[in-house]
Amino acid sequence: MIGLIVGSYGFTQFLLRVPLGIWSDRIQKRKPFIILGFIFSVLSGFGLALTKSSLGLLIFRGLSGVSATTWVAFTTLFSSYFDPSKVISSLSLLNFFTQSGQLVATLLGGFIAQSIGWIAPFYLAGIVALLGLMPALLIKEDISQKSNNLSLTELIKVGSTPLLLISSVLAILVQYFSFVTTYGFLPVYATNIGFSKSSLGILTFLSSIPAAIASLLNSGTFFARFSKRSLLFFGFIFAMVSSLFVPFTKNFFLLSLLQCLGGISRGVNYPVLMGLSILEVPIEKRATAMGFFQAIYGIGMFGGPFIGGLIGSAWGIGSIFISTAILMLVSAIVVLFTIKL
Repeated sequence: MIGLIVGSYGFTQFLLRVPLGIWSDRIQKRKPFIILGFIFSVLSGFGLALTKSSLGLLIFRGLSGVSATTWVAFTTLFSSYFDPSKVISSLSLLNFFTQSGQLVATLLGGFIAQSIGWIAPFYLAGIVALLGLMPALLIKEDISQKSNNLSLTELIKVGSTPLLLISSVLAILVQYFSFVTTYGFLPVYATNIGFSKSSLGILTFLSSIPAAIASLLNSGTFFARFSKRSLLFFGFIFAMVSSLFVPFTKNFFLLSLLQCLGGISRGVNYPVLMGLSILEVPIEKRATAMGFFQAIYGIGMFGGPFIGGLIGSAWGIGSIFISTAILMLVSAIVVLFTIKL
């Protein structure tokens, strides 16, 4: 049930991101979807705080995925403010701010849960979403472009762009790693070995710091000297190491180091793949391409926790991390044969 609840966040995104991208491209507007995203965040936060059943958790966790679906419009709008040649750098910068928000939220959430109770972070999430809605109303976008009514043939053509397909499949594996480990069963494992609620927040916080730093470096010239293939290869290798040794340690310091490695992996892999996914797609069709990319990687978000839950139920929680490490090694090898940039 834990796997289903965690995975519902990705399942709703898998269902909705392609339609949202198509809709956004057709009306050539992004702002309305971003506003809707905050509204669904408000509903999800307060809903999770008030519900008393596993079904309620499933529904309101799913609504947080509906909110995250609007990330399609957000990333497309943000990248439109930059020169097309800077698309990977711009999305890396955006990912830095995203990771920074997660960094503060996970640390603060852990301490609030420890001092006030498990429910308090959900109330805080609803309040913060309300605050976020206000600046969202002030977003400026170019609405001079005409609507873009893509035909089915054009939609298939966009979805079959080779680099988009390769990036999407690799992104499934990135999200599988994240939602099986950091956002899935690592907190369960840490609780099982006696870590406190605040320690859980610190662990995720320590994962978010290197993820944010790696994303920021990716937005500048630091990583420009490396090929995208090299970055992705080592990103998956770091993910492998960070997952493989989890079940063999009960030490908070060592577990924190492994989380840092996983954070570096996410901070490198995710923005690179996100930028590659729309690199070969015309600007007016990028929301559709981004919707396709983010819907496909949603498979990793809901499939990861569900599969991980099945593996853990059959062979124990340690097997979840070992099997994930094997998958990350396979992913690194796939990168060598598919990414040429």
